[in-house]
Amino acid sequence: MEYLDEDIDNPENAHALLKAVYQNPEVPLSVRMRAAMACLPFETPKLAVMAQVTEGDFATLLDRRLKRLEEMKLIEANGAKVIEAQPQPVETKPPLARTNDRRFRRF
Repeated sequence: MEYLDEDIDNPENAHALLKAVYQNPEVPLSVRMRAAMACLPFETPKLAVMAQVTEGDFATLLDRRLKRLEEMKLIEANGAKVIEAQPQPVETKPPLARTNDRRFRRF
């Protein structure tokens, strides 16, 4: 395949220019290698994590949530009284002492 200077002079975009450079056998090898390295991330997929494994799979989680949604609809349809849960008390730590530690005092 023969590449003309027109490909390099009027590229469609930066990727097209780099591609024309690394495919042109008349360009020095070092320049072609740098152009190929710059194009590499755009021409080949990267290895990446495709899925994260957890305790339950997505289908199980979805089924549980759909079942809960149906139960909520049944409660609303029957007109049953819904007892709201009382908020749990939050454990708080006592405030820090206002006296400075004697190790940090200045004399």
